[in-house]
Amino acid sequence: MIGWLVYKEEDRRRNGRFIQWMQEAAEQENIELDVVTYETLVMTLSGNAPLFHSRRIPDFLIIRTCTPWLNEAAEIRGIRVFNRANVSRIANDKRLSHAFVNTLGVPMLSSTAAHRDALTRISPSYPYILKDPLGRGGTGVEWISRPQQLYMSRRKNDLLMQPVGGQRGKDVRVYIVGGEIVAAVLRESETNFKANISGGAAASLFHLKEQDITIVQKITQALPIDFAGIDFLLAEDGSLLFNEMEDAVGCRSLYMNSDINIAEVFLTYVAEEMR
Repeated sequence: MIGWLVYKEEDRRRNGRFIQWMQEAAEQENIELDVVTYETLVMTLSGNAPLFHSRRIPDFLIIRTCTPWLNEAAEIRGIRVFNRANVSRIANDKRLSHAFVNTLGVPMLSSTAAHRDALTRISPSYPYILKDPLGRGGTGVEWISRPQQLYMSRRKNDLLMQPVGGQRGKDVRVYIVGGEIVAAVLRESETNFKANISGGAAASLFHLKEQDITIVQKITQALPIDFAGIDFLLAEDGSLLFNEMEDAVGCRSLYMNSDINIAEVFLTYVAEEMR
């Protein structure tokens, strides 16, 4: 069985260790997992030729590029993709993920999608948080404390606006494989309102309470997640507030704080799905 692990070149260089763990786990399952960079893909979208210009056509794709169109194009041709196209589309756009999760009755902060030009017609309470809906890893997230910041910023046109809420500098990432909770990690920053490991936040394993698990399961029962992270803010009372999903979820905080080999957990799941 042949699978492709698809990364953008920049991300491939930064994730060498995790890629190695994925390939080692695949080998244990008798899967040949080739690393393919997004920039080298050539795809035939018309006619009857194979989708990919390659001598070795994959049986499945593990896509780590946050490019939902690729997931969907492969699925249209009958190739199993991890994550599925609808999951990738929802998880990679904060506007869609909030709209979707809101229908499930999951607690979250008030969220408003708007074009940059429309912000002048909104009268928010300061401070508030402005996000790039397609940003990941904490990029494109700004704390807005005065109107002048809107005119000075070079932020993108499409935005997501939220009030400041939850415990500042804290969030919980829940790792999901095959719709099941694998573990949860608490990320904390004493110097930043964002709790990203890449930004210097500390991390520790987090024990999910029964009510937390119920909230997570509302999402996993409605969305067929193969492998992703669901991020929550912590309300002042310690309850979970949905924040975002990570399709190509980073796993450094989990490896730093546990002996869970999530690459192995995931590839075992992939093998079961494919067989």
